[in-house]
Amino acid sequence: MNKTLIILSIASVLLYSCKEEIPELMTMQAGKDHLFAEKIFIDIGRTIEKGLIDNGQKQVCPSYSTTNTDTSGGGTLTINFGNTNCPQSDGIYRRGKIIVTYTGRYRDSLSVITTTFDNYYVNSNLIEGEKVTTNMGRNDSGNMWFAIDVNDAKINTTNGTINWQSSRIKEWISGRETYFTLDDDTYKITGNSSGNSVNGNDFSVEITDTLNIDLGCLPYCVIKSGEIKVLPNGYPERIINYGDSICDCNVDVMINGTNYPMVIGD
Repeated sequence: MNKTLIILSIASVLLYSCKEEIPELMTMQAGKDHLFAEKIFIDIGRTIEKGLIDNGQKQVCPSYSTTNTDTSGGGTLTINFGNTNCPQSDGIYRRGKIIVTYTGRYRDSLSVITTTFDNYYVNSNLIEGEKVTTNMGRNDSGNMWFAIDVNDAKINTTNGTINWQSSRIKEWISGRETYFTLDDDTYKITGNSSGNSVNGNDFSVEITDTLNIDLGCLPYCVIKSGEIKVLPNGYPERIINYGDSICDCNVDVMINGTNYPMVIGD
């Protein structure tokens, strides 16, 4: 009888512990979904920059077409990945169109670049929403900087829909001198984001330590260092550290003093 009671007691403790851990693990979803959305829209930004620089004349997929050009340097750029998956060197498949309307060139002060999507997929994920990039000129350090807003984004995944929006400042630190080369470009990012996870839980995000972006990290994740605070609705904050200047997709998530390793996109 005593052995039976002991076994039942141990089972009860284990069951209780598992129940306590489930909410913590479920709310890791907010961090995962934010990092996934962030990675997708950083990638979209680089695709747009490449298109605005050379209109993709050197490649077959995607194809680029420019319409509605005017004397002020404005126009519309359509980046077309076709109706079937278009493989890229980064191993990601894309299809559909990115529509870019711009009032001036990427490097022109006060130019506004507005991006929308037409049946655009990244692997099996449908991307919707709007991205607006405004060139704000140069800051006190002499660096060009941009205001970047992602509005009403939706990422329709096989597990559900991620709703995401962000308001950020991007400072161009290096690589401006090599006009046709993007891989040596580095940026610093500050700002905040918010969204709703595939599990239906709202969250907000604050960049607490400037994110350092290195486009030379491709095809890996391009944020090499920095830290954010994720606040899932109804749960303690999660501190996500992007690492220490290494080109990979590994991050550390701190929850109530315990560290959980995570890989972006998994």
